[in-house]
Amino acid sequence: GKSTLIKVLAGYHQPDPGASAWANGEPLTLGDGDAAAAAGIRFVHQDLGLIGNLSTVENIALTAGYTTGVGRHIRWRDEVRRARDAMDSLGLGHIDVKKPVDSLPPSQKTAVAIARAINGWEEGANLLVLDEPTATLPGADVKRLFEVIHRLKERGVSILYVSHHLDEVFELANRVTVLRDAKKIASVLVEGLDHGGLVELIVGHRIEAASASVFGSEARSVLRVRDLRGGNVHGIDLDVHEGEIVGLAGITGSGREHVLELIAGQLPREDGDVVVDGKAIENYDPRSAIDAGIAFVPADRKVRGTVGPMSVRENLTLSDLTPHFVAGRLRHNRERHETHAWIKKLSIKTPGPEASIGALSGGNQQKVMFGKALRLTPKVLLLAEPTQGIDIGAKDQIHSLVDQAATDGVATFVATTDTDELVRLCHRVLVIVDGQIVEEISGGDISAEKIEHTQLQTSRRSA
Repeated sequence: GKSTLIKVLAGYHQPDPGASAWANGEPLTLGDGDAAAAAGIRFVHQDLGLIGNLSTVENIALTAGYTTGVGRHIRWRDEVRRARDAMDSLGLGHIDVKKPVDSLPPSQKTAVAIARAINGWEEGANLLVLDEPTATLPGADVKRLFEVIHRLKERGVSILYVSHHLDEVFELANRVTVLRDAKKIASVLVEGLDHGGLVELIVGHRIEAASASVFGSEARSVLRVRDLRGGNVHGIDLDVHEGEIVGLAGITGSGREHVLELIAGQLPREDGDVVVDGKAIENYDPRSAIDAGIAFVPADRKVRGTVGPMSVRENLTLSDLTPHFVAGRLRHNRERHETHAWIKKLSIKTPGPEASIGALSGGNQQKVMFGKALRLTPKVLLLAEPTQGIDIGAKDQIHSLVDQAATDGVATFVATTDTDELVRLCHRVLVIVDGQIVEEISGGDISAEKIEHTQLQTSRRSA
């Protein structure tokens, strides 16, 4: 219920009757965005809402209003000065405020969204709401964003920080409020709280640390890739065996993001062979990959993983409608029957099969994506950032689904920036640098520290 709560505060949703709130000691009308703004409450949502081909100057001015002079002409010098002052107040005065926002790294884009949100604030009691601000940021950018947040705290800004990353809670927060199933479970001081205790509050029980089981070497190779080229990938070889989970690690720009897309036919291959169960995939397109037994769960859930206006049923069965055609007509009752089965199997929390996919939490949307892939009974399962942007309870459930797929004999290939996830899931981890596999880490040698050290050290040497 985290995101729903924020949307009520921002005026996007109306609260149920009986709700009340106060800001700065005064009653606050919930569900009214203008009332929140007047009370000094500002929001930076996970979808930053920036216009990429416009500059920092223009993005700030679009909400603050342009300064105009004689003849209503925009006073661009004043606009540039305002943008520079705003970024300087966040410790980012070096940013070129005239460049398109799309040319900035992720942490700086988030900082622009923060600068836009707090622009024009009067000194005094103000509240900044940050909703999952690091959900798509690489590690180095997270640290830079934290510097901005600490600077705001020093200025006396109150911050409501919504996150499912527990280390961020301990790094930034003085108090933490836990929601579970849309209800407040606890509100406690962070001081004196440990990681295990916070996890137990969130999910309702302890989650024991786990790691991948030892994988036998006698299994047959299901996925075989040779000299794969395209995007930022410059000739890689790899094998994934029946029932094996192989991870792919690499910093942003290393080619990690493109490997799975090339195998799945989502990105054009320049060269190379992809073989599934001994049969080469000749055409480089998604349909050929699916027909060969490859199922792909992409990283960007909203843009590439789900169709927002569609229902849970429509999203889940979209991967293959053939079983639900009878006499040339699509039978929705058959779709609903299958969807009910997957909702039960994957413990998807939804009002029903006809609920809009957009009404579900991130974790439940991710489960729908998994169902859409697993219902194809794939030979190969490709997972890009499989638990990005979901809470620890849903993350544990997704990991169990991946484990079960491997137990069922599926060859699973996981590309993620979450090194702890690689340790938890994988029998082997491949490290990619500059589009090439530079090291393989296996079994008991897999650790978050070794993965991070390998990808950074080899990146520095190549630089």
